[in-house]
Amino acid sequence: MNIIYAAGRIRRFFFNRRREILTKPFWVTVFRVVKNRFNYFQRVSKSQFLQNLSVLEKRPCYLHIELTNLCNANCIFCAYQYQSRPILFISDAVYTKALDDYCALGGGDLRLEVVVGDPAVDPNFIRRIEEARKRKEIVNIQTITNLIALKTEQISELLNSGITKIQISTGPLRQDLYERIYRNRSYKKVLRNITLLLQQNQALGCPVDIKLAFRSNLTMRETLLLDEYKEIAHFPHEVEFNTDFDTWTGEITSDQLLPGMHIRPLSRLDREPCIWLYESPIVFEDGKLGLCGCRDFNANSELIVGNIMESSLHEIWQSEKVRQIRYGFFHGDYPEICSKCSQYVNLDVIRTSVGTRLAALTDKRFKETLPDSSCPDAIVKNNQEL
Repeated sequence: MNIIYAAGRIRRFFFNRRREILTKPFWVTVFRVVKNRFNYFQRVSKSQFLQNLSVLEKRPCYLHIELTNLCNANCIFCAYQYQSRPILFISDAVYTKALDDYCALGGGDLRLEVVVGDPAVDPNFIRRIEEARKRKEIVNIQTITNLIALKTEQISELLNSGITKIQISTGPLRQDLYERIYRNRSYKKVLRNITLLLQQNQALGCPVDIKLAFRSNLTMRETLLLDEYKEIAHFPHEVEFNTDFDTWTGEITSDQLLPGMHIRPLSRLDREPCIWLYESPIVFEDGKLGLCGCRDFNANSELIVGNIMESSLHEIWQSEKVRQIRYGFFHGDYPEICSKCSQYVNLDVIRTSVGTRLAALTDKRFKETLPDSSCPDAIVKNNQEL
């Protein structure tokens, strides 16, 4: 990433959050972002970086499955309100095929998350988790939900389903602000569900990692000092804050947000692919396979690269279409959806020891599915341009 451009983004970040710059939550967030996205202290050699990429071209690190594109909220910061594709729920056939294909590649972590919508709206949500947990190849299972859909008796079922991590997308725990941001009347139900989930998880010995992901117009400190949050603050959980929001390729503008919420500047794309193109493809409800589970909210961009009901996940991942999309970045030939995105993250994590360990684990899982221990490496073309 261009140093001047990166410095500008950092300056805007600090300016937008200047009211909280002296608070502990602010610096916890800063260090988390630096550690995850800008780790320049564990760099590996260029040859190791290229080897890491060749491994990730064999099979994805993770699999991302969208169970439904229906949501029970209408958040002011989300492109759900502009979605034009039909509302669907994933079928048993598509879901089973996705799991079969992924496990045939050695499996790994599974993300039951959506681009837009809420996975818990799917009436088969908990059953889907249980089905995945029965697969020995599936390791961690995580999801993101607003918790509106869950009934009281389902809280225990969810915690015992085999889920590993639950991220709860929620507004500040103050009814008026929550209703203005999430545009629904379910605040009391959400607060009850959050409380029950944290209570029961603690009683079970915390088998599930739970994170409250606040989408707030308040500062981090103000959000944590709200009375209804302080009542549950003692239960084990993590917190995440988001006051900076994406435009969703131009659909969301600053005048749609509340004061204190900010629009991220458009990303400046490096001449290398976004990490999504190597990390985690998404299976949509109708079987389409996309390379972006982040912003392709209508599932109709150039990043839709096949359908798992017509070809295997492995065949699509190693297809010429996918290769051409990745290597187009090296020549400044970006998909239109990417050129409008402010979520772009380059491949720097693959240049670190963290990326090397991830590639080694991915390679190990893949080789264990082969008849013998040998597996030809994919050829990384144009490596002089990496």
